[in-house]
Amino acid sequence: MSKIRVEINLTSDNELVLPLNYNHILQAFIYNNITDKAYAKFLHDRGYEADRKFFKLFTFGRLEGRFKLFPGKIMIAPPLKLIVSSAVDDFINDFCETLLKRDEQRLLDQRVSVESINVFNKRIADNELTIKMLSPLVMYSTIDFNNRKITYYYSPWDKEISVLLRENLAKKYIAINGSPPKDKEFGISTIGPKDSKYQKIINYEGTVVKGWMGIYKIKGDPELLKVAYDCGLGSKSSMGFGCYEILEGGEKGA
Repeated sequence: MSKIRVEINLTSDNELVLPLNYNHILQAFIYNNITDKAYAKFLHDRGYEADRKFFKLFTFGRLEGRFKLFPGKIMIAPPLKLIVSSAVDDFINDFCETLLKRDEQRLLDQRVSVESINVFNKRIADNELTIKMLSPLVMYSTIDFNNRKITYYYSPWDKEISVLLRENLAKKYIAINGSPPKDKEFGISTIGPKDSKYQKIINYEGTVVKGWMGIYKIKGDPELLKVAYDCGLGSKSSMGFGCYEILEGGEKGA
């Protein structure tokens, strides 16, 4: 399995009008551009297993472009950019080949076309990175509260989040490599005070998901940092959460 990230540059004759919560539209766009339908079904329905958990091993950022917000909607003007990242070469190869073969694409029945695809295969050698979230960082637990189960979403300021992120990355590592990582060291630290403007609350097809944008420092074994970079930091990566870019650190001599 390779670790590949692509930057897809899209254009359109008109501005795109999408609902504010459009993660599921981008996810459908990705699945629809996998030609191997058996593999697409495997990813959608199951994914790669580790410790009785299943992972799709891909993530993606938010659609980038000049935008205007309206009640319940967002208008995005071309040119557009979308980052998609995966730890599985079959996924990226199929996805990119399909994108390049099709003259026309649709996002919520609006025509877009692929202008170019830039491919990145980044090697991470540092054990500390400064990162900027391209899609919200999500981490949660199901807890008992007043005799009922609720979903608690952590913020990057919660002390428990480093442990939960580390466990999540270790499972993703197993799903990718078939064996546990030798070094499970991982931690996240915030930069600056907590500011609610970085919290994003997304309605994902009827499910409320809470995550955080912003800039953070992450520290740990480079192999785990690479897993986070390739297939997302935190939970619900394949729904378009946990994708980040590296601002400082990472690559050495590659």
